[in-house]
Amino acid sequence: MSSVPPSLPKRVRAVLGRLLRSERGVVTIELAIIVPLILFVMLGFCEIYLYMRANSMVQQTAFTLGDSLGQTPTVIDDASTSNANNLGAMWNAAVMLSAPIALQKSGAVYITSICDGTTTPCGTDKPVQYSMASGVAKIWWQQGAPWNASGLGSHVASGNLLPATWPFRNGDSAIVVEVMYQYDPFAILRQFWGAAPGVQTLYQRIYMLPRSGQPLKLVASS
Repeated sequence: MSSVPPSLPKRVRAVLGRLLRSERGVVTIELAIIVPLILFVMLGFCEIYLYMRANSMVQQTAFTLGDSLGQTPTVIDDASTSNANNLGAMWNAAVMLSAPIALQKSGAVYITSICDGTTTPCGTDKPVQYSMASGVAKIWWQQGAPWNASGLGSHVASGNLLPATWPFRNGDSAIVVEVMYQYDPFAILRQFWGAAPGVQTLYQRIYMLPRSGQPLKLVASS
């Protein structure tokens, strides 16, 4: 065991001497070092779980909403929830599907209907003559939830409507659902780790084919 430096004051040397000779003092030092490390690791596991849960909710919301829209031939431009096909019902469903994360407070949802620009007009109700010729993907309409968080815009643009490997043929159509959520992955640890990374945006985009074979329509409420 190390001796106490003689240069220290007598009272300090006496206290340190008792501490070095005492097993309780050794245990106290070990606890003072180990307990914070254990707490830090436990908080880290907690943060990992919360991140995985938030990311899973974003993915689940996008897929489920997209699957529902794929079975819906028409969406009504109405903010109420009186009809299951209303946009308001779609936004409300997204909030419920994403629980327990606060999507309505820190997230965004976008629905984009894509039609074939080679048909006249794009999104026509008339039967189209399908062929293996390449179609031209074009945005027919796009809507976002009224509570979308500031700064969370749609990533769907004319230059990247569909994946490069998507076989978009003449007369085809598609539905794109985007779900975003601003998540702070180190909200708890930041109390002890000031340099922890800040808020990140979780993003999920889902592509669906309309079951009807026609582009998803948006009609005005009656």
